[in-house]
Amino acid sequence: MSKPFLSLLSLSLLLFTSTCLATSSEFDRLNQCRLDNINALEPDHRVESEAGLTETWNPNHPELRCAGVSLIRRTIDPNGLHLPSYSPSPQLIYIIQGKGVIGLTLPGCPQTYEEPRSSQSRQGSRQQQPDSHQKIRRFRKGDIIAIPSGIPYWTYNNGDEPLVAISLLDTSNIANQLDSTPRVFYLGGNPEVEFPETQEEQQERHQQRHSLPVGRRGGQHQQEEESEEQKDGNSVLSGFSSEFLAQTFNTEEDTAKRLRSPRDKRNQIVRVEGGLRIINPEGQQEEEEEEEEKQRSEQGRNGLEETICSLKIHENIAQPARADLYNPRAGRISTANSLTLPILRYLRLSAEYVRLYRNGIYAPHWNINANSLLYVIRGEGRVRIVNSQGNAVFDNKVRKGQLVVVPQNFVVAEQAGEEEGLEYLVFKTNDRAAVSHVQQVFRATPADVLANAFGLRQRQVTELKLSGNRGPLVHPQSQSQSN
Repeated sequence: MSKPFLSLLSLSLLLFTSTCLATSSEFDRLNQCRLDNINALEPDHRVESEAGLTETWNPNHPELRCAGVSLIRRTIDPNGLHLPSYSPSPQLIYIIQGKGVIGLTLPGCPQTYEEPRSSQSRQGSRQQQPDSHQKIRRFRKGDIIAIPSGIPYWTYNNGDEPLVAISLLDTSNIANQLDSTPRVFYLGGNPEVEFPETQEEQQERHQQRHSLPVGRRGGQHQQEEESEEQKDGNSVLSGFSSEFLAQTFNTEEDTAKRLRSPRDKRNQIVRVEGGLRIINPEGQQEEEEEEEEKQRSEQGRNGLEETICSLKIHENIAQPARADLYNPRAGRISTANSLTLPILRYLRLSAEYVRLYRNGIYAPHWNINANSLLYVIRGEGRVRIVNSQGNAVFDNKVRKGQLVVVPQNFVVAEQAGEEEGLEYLVFKTNDRAAVSHVQQVFRATPADVLANAFGLRQRQVTELKLSGNRGPLVHPQSQSQSN
């Protein structure tokens, strides 16, 4: 009798301990959400590269600490290559402008793109080894791209205009087993630090550790030489000696030295002279769309193990035909979640694209189960956010390039300006983020409840429940005409 009791007690303690560990970081993050004032944020830091620009927001902003995320905006010039990198935090990328190709290296997946073996040249020169690699995916303006944690990826601009993308790193995601510091690990190159605000303390600890005396005098000289060599470069391979890399990859030492990229001044976005050479089937875009549509219909029957190598990672949400909500005078809204893009289930993220026409209103609403981050793509307008005390913590105009954090359950409303519309993207920290609209709540509430709650007459209650648009997208002029 005692053994089953002890086993049950041990299991209970294990579950309790696991729950405490899992929720401790969440508790720390929630303590950051006591916001009495919210600010529209713009990038705080920029890194100029040979073929582009990287801009980041300071993750120590109270608004971003509340949401538990960090953000990066990248601009890649034509023929620019963003070097292979990965992060412990899942990433959701939105393509603001341009087009390109992206490659992910998924563990355990085969190199399904392969060149035929060519015959030896007439001059008898050395035969070139045919290339092979994993699937390459095309993307374009309006695409949402999902990058799982720890998965290396690279991006190339094969268009004629700059490629602009905004990326969200969900640093508080359960997949990130480190702390909430945003980290990007580069496999190559000599990238400059993208979040300097969070790197200073880490560098201080690193310097203190290397300033300690060496335990054994015999190996001190060799360790000093290796340490000096490993100080050069900022990629993950820079921390290994050239000799070790040559042995590991069975290559010449000159090649190993280049892998460490000690004196590469191009930073994280490099220019590809003559264009990037990859295996790329003709008509791939159309084939991808057909394949992804087939995968979507079969997703419910297949497990993750069966589809990870060909899993759909992107979806376009900016096309008018993709709209989930539409008012011809007010605007349109499209949503990407784990129902439309199943990989988001594993990232626990989703996104919403909103385009408001001139004077169009997205009526007051709140996110039931997610924090949200509103990024203005184009145009200008006004955003109002109200907390649980009924205080307007944000009531200002917003413009292109600004970011506004809307905490969970805070009521928010947006309106486009009179001169031009307002186009924006909303990142959400839940793959099945649900929205509640004040107007729908009124219509679903008994008339007598509304009359007593607000001190209204019956005629006023009827007007409140039945007049105006049925949906959350409103145009003031059409509203007044309907009344």
